[in-house]
Amino acid sequence: MRKLYLLTILFLPVALLAQTRTVPSNVRVHGGYSMTALAKGLSFPTAVAYSHDRIWVSEAGFLPGTAPAVVEIENNLNTSTILSGDMLPSGKFLGPLTDVTFHKGWLYVTHRQLASSGWMVGAISRFQPDNPVSTFTTLLTNLPSSGDHYTEEITFDSAGRAYFSQGSATNSSVVGADNDSWLQTFPTFHDFPAVDVVLSGINYKTGAPFPLDPQARKITAPFHRFGSGPVSRGTIVKAPTPANPKRGIIAGNGTVYSFDPNAKNPAKTLRLEAWGFRNPYGIRFDPFHRGSLLVSNNGADYRKAIVNDQLQIVESRPVDNDWDDLFVVHVEKGIQFFGWPDFFHDPKTGKPLPATNSLFCVDEPAVNPCPKFVFASSFRNKLIVQPAFSELEHHSSANKFDVSTRRSFHPGDIYIAETGSLPPGTGADELVGYKVVRVDRKGKMQDFIVHTSQTQDVIFNPDGLNKPIDVKFMGSRMLVVDFGVFEPALNLVNPTSGKLWVVKAQAH
Repeated sequence: MRKLYLLTILFLPVALLAQTRTVPSNVRVHGGYSMTALAKGLSFPTAVAYSHDRIWVSEAGFLPGTAPAVVEIENNLNTSTILSGDMLPSGKFLGPLTDVTFHKGWLYVTHRQLASSGWMVGAISRFQPDNPVSTFTTLLTNLPSSGDHYTEEITFDSAGRAYFSQGSATNSSVVGADNDSWLQTFPTFHDFPAVDVVLSGINYKTGAPFPLDPQARKITAPFHRFGSGPVSRGTIVKAPTPANPKRGIIAGNGTVYSFDPNAKNPAKTLRLEAWGFRNPYGIRFDPFHRGSLLVSNNGADYRKAIVNDQLQIVESRPVDNDWDDLFVVHVEKGIQFFGWPDFFHDPKTGKPLPATNSLFCVDEPAVNPCPKFVFASSFRNKLIVQPAFSELEHHSSANKFDVSTRRSFHPGDIYIAETGSLPPGTGADELVGYKVVRVDRKGKMQDFIVHTSQTQDVIFNPDGLNKPIDVKFMGSRMLVVDFGVFEPALNLVNPTSGKLWVVKAQAH
């Protein structure tokens, strides 16, 4: 997911789950399923959680004047906001609220807080749904979330250990003009490595003029603040940890970590599980394979913006053809590496390829050269890069997902929400994604819920499905969170267009 946002509400009863046999007019559901709106009027919802017959939805609360919120959908036509940022002390519960997960009596949320450094840091908090304000407790904070991507999803293993994903601050490890949306507010923020890394000595000139560098002359090194100046080959960048934080930050970007949520000091139990992701937005344990953690990853872009009335690449280290991925982390086999920022994956085979492969060169060499290695060869050659289980579509923003365990939804198959391509800023020149796809156990992907045509008027029909961002199975039913109408580059922003859909197999 590239960006998040807002808040309001109007709902349909849960009783409709068992009654309606319809599908919204702008989509097709493959395989003979019904699809009904369970909730409408949501403000850019990001996730759904449930316990027995109770359902909660998180709203992002990212735009000015809004607050992140967790809303409960009730059976009697009523709804209620059980917790929002304005119910807590200032700076404690800030957007974007990217996830809500229920586990053993607690609702866990991933969000941001204001740190003493002045940065907006990622945080994981929990509260009891019947007493949210009094029980609200932050378990982890000071996660590196002031940049492009945030602290994303949280899930639990069978022993109750919590796992969460953390996105990167930048597209490919170099802060530049494409980060202007947050860089003017947090000019010293940058990517933090998950382990101590050794740099190759490559440095990057600003890709295009912007307010912090009107002449586009500043030099920035990977994993350094903007305008850092050049660094030499062999420069070591230390990883932040709870014992040795960097500017208050305790973890690295592009990662999956775990911790004990019931420990007296959860930060002391923080453990790196995997790194080398760009934006691992969705994570979920595979119910059919113990110790296998599935991770969806948004691939790198070649970012564009209007400069002197022309659309041009502004990314300092652009990358083409880095498709979205589905990875498997084997959590019992030690820390695993998935490539970013020096390796990506073959769109056909899922095998790792070096960033210097011509496949990843942007087809505008006069503007930007092909990617060069960030890591020194002495360090890079010791890394073992894991393959992708499945390669998803380029620019599709493959986000949260779930694994079916019921016969009605092909047991073992993985259903992934693709939130969409955000053209033209991400380099995409067409509308890609905006659907739910199904991945089988061989890694083969096919459409499950897809629009009747990939056109603007169909995809952004405010009464239909727009931008699915989360999929969760609730017994024999599939819940699909729809972010709503949001494509700023197309001047499409509708704060009350988010929905929660329910999908059921048709009775035979």
